[in-house]
Amino acid sequence: MHTQTQVTLLERLREASDPLAWEEFYERYWRLIFTTARRRGCSDHTAEEIVQEAMLAVFKGRAAFRYDPTRGRFRDWLGTVVRNAVAARRRAPADRVQPLADDAALAALPDDAARPDAEWDRAFDLATLASLLDVVRHEVTPATFQAFELAVLQEMPGADVARVTGLSRNAVYLARRRILARLKELGAVFEPAGLAVRLREAAKDAPRPAVERAVTVQVEQTLLAAQLGDAEADSRPKNGPAR
Repeated sequence: MHTQTQVTLLERLREASDPLAWEEFYERYWRLIFTTARRRGCSDHTAEEIVQEAMLAVFKGRAAFRYDPTRGRFRDWLGTVVRNAVAARRRAPADRVQPLADDAALAALPDDAARPDAEWDRAFDLATLASLLDVVRHEVTPATFQAFELAVLQEMPGADVARVTGLSRNAVYLARRRILARLKELGAVFEPAGLAVRLREAAKDAPRPAVERAVTVQVEQTLLAAQLGDAEADSRPKNGPAR
């Protein structure tokens, strides 16, 4: 994603100037966090918990979201949060709640089994591209997006796309060009020839709908509790102990 696009969203989170900022942030990044945790050996349940932890970490650290290239990239910070959350579960003492049976792969991994940063970077870019494509999906007509999907993602010949969608071949060409241009405008960085491959890869590990519903409810509850906690802290006297 283009740096300025990401900076704008993080600034909105920090300043709390846009009530939709958290929803946009969540939609953009939760699947990335979930699938990364799953690839590192976590069960669905544990990956859901890691999504909650990561979102809460972002909420608590939002005041520091000021663009400063000397302090490193946000993606690296978020990747560290996810890796640390996975590692913490791997090192959990035996007298604590035992991991689920399907976390066996997680327990079997050595403690230093962190994947190369390049893997996180690629996953981050794929998740960003998929989220931007979803933005465009809601900006164009269903027929335009269907033409794009068939022509680019499924690599169907233009004449066949025109026949399926009822559009002219020129309209199919314009739909493809329009959406590619809009993706670049939103900050997506990609090679057009490899776009279909990258998007198919991004969709391959998409969580099940039931998982998405469960994670969404849990994160909403977690952030609401954090917001109420902040509001309570702000209401306390500044020059004295809390009552």
